[in-house]
Amino acid sequence: MIIIKNGYIYFNDSLIEGSIIIDSGKIEGIVKDYSLYINRADKVIDAKGLPITPGGIDVHAHIYDPDYTHHEDWFTGTRAAAFGGITTVFDMPLRLYVDDIDKLRLKVENGLKNAIINFGVHAGMMNENNLSNIPGLALNGVVGFKVFTVKPFKASDNAIVKIMELVRSYNGVVMVHAEDDALIDKGLERVAGRNDPLAHHEARSDLAEATAIAKVGFYELSTSTHVHIVHTSSKIGAETIGYLKNLGARITAETCPQYLFFTRDDVRKWGNYLKITPSLKTRHDVEGLWRALANGVIDVVASDHAPSPREEKETDVWSAWGGIPVIELIIPFIYTYGVSRNKLSFNRFVEVVSVNPAKIMNLYPHKGLIAPGSDADIVVLDTRYCTKVDPAKLHHKVDWNPFEGLEMCGWPLHVIVNGKPVIEDRELVAKPGSGKFVGEILMKYHREVDTNP
Repeated sequence: MIIIKNGYIYFNDSLIEGSIIIDSGKIEGIVKDYSLYINRADKVIDAKGLPITPGGIDVHAHIYDPDYTHHEDWFTGTRAAAFGGITTVFDMPLRLYVDDIDKLRLKVENGLKNAIINFGVHAGMMNENNLSNIPGLALNGVVGFKVFTVKPFKASDNAIVKIMELVRSYNGVVMVHAEDDALIDKGLERVAGRNDPLAHHEARSDLAEATAIAKVGFYELSTSTHVHIVHTSSKIGAETIGYLKNLGARITAETCPQYLFFTRDDVRKWGNYLKITPSLKTRHDVEGLWRALANGVIDVVASDHAPSPREEKETDVWSAWGGIPVIELIIPFIYTYGVSRNKLSFNRFVEVVSVNPAKIMNLYPHKGLIAPGSDADIVVLDTRYCTKVDPAKLHHKVDWNPFEGLEMCGWPLHVIVNGKPVIEDRELVAKPGSGKFVGEILMKYHREVDTNP
């Protein structure tokens, strides 16, 4: 048994003073006086009067591809996540198509050996050639199925509709990279012959994003499938999501710290280190995304974590790797630039980093909740501790980060996963292989759906 004492627990949408009793990986109780349990306790963790929240859940991170372990791997990626207060991460396909059970098992088996937090695995890239594998993947613990509307992984429109119908049958989520292929081609024509870092961003417009969101949103209204828009990057994209929600579409969306902070102006400083897809937009878009996050149009903050070695960034813009390391910074970034600057309430902060991701991924109330019976995935958030981002002190595999030098507050002091400490006093105490595959929860859920359609 573990007792977390002397904290302010996020419970029933408010912070209450008390202690948490943890036993057998679950939350046994929330109490005012822990003294009745002290004789049974193996460990007592002092929260020092700090907020205690459910662990963060990152629904979109590129952690493990067997051909890209020089970018990240299950140990380094989940280590960085844990130091950032993330207790569950969903691995998104990078280059390897995770479109059959053998590839899924390859990822899961490696994760079980090396991850230090809980993990799920998304399937993708789904298209007309592999959609028949959806039932088998769902019954083996996959909830998210990645679809692209743009090259190089583009699925045909007919395939997207069929994928939606199949995924609906298993109560899964179609996760869409939404950019319109024709408008992206047009944008690339406009920058033809250029090789400067801004050319990539200027080729990929906000209208391309909004057009693709609108199309898949109307497909959702036709198929009644849960659609999740990944890495929303523009104001008009968010407004399109809001419009679809008002029509009754079952659509959710995420954005990322990079889209809530950086603009194309920052590319002049960082060059290809800020090459990401979708592209960076304007300050107007950054402000619009914050409003959409606050008012519920955007549901989740995810990382789209996709680091690379420096040499894959320090090349021409069209060859440069697209992606940045960011998984460790989600929670301190959103706390600092959202809560501390009065853009988000504390409740909304917990919703977008924990509660909503758990609901979208069908893990709630197992995860994303501090309550008796829920999994003991818990963060003691040190809102008093502020420090500048230093790549040398972060825990992902590569040695750079574009948020370098920014002061952030709200770093985890303690992190508990499945009732066991992973981070104590900002030190790693867990070993590789201590994480669990959350597909075990989803397998049972999908079997029930399959048996009782």
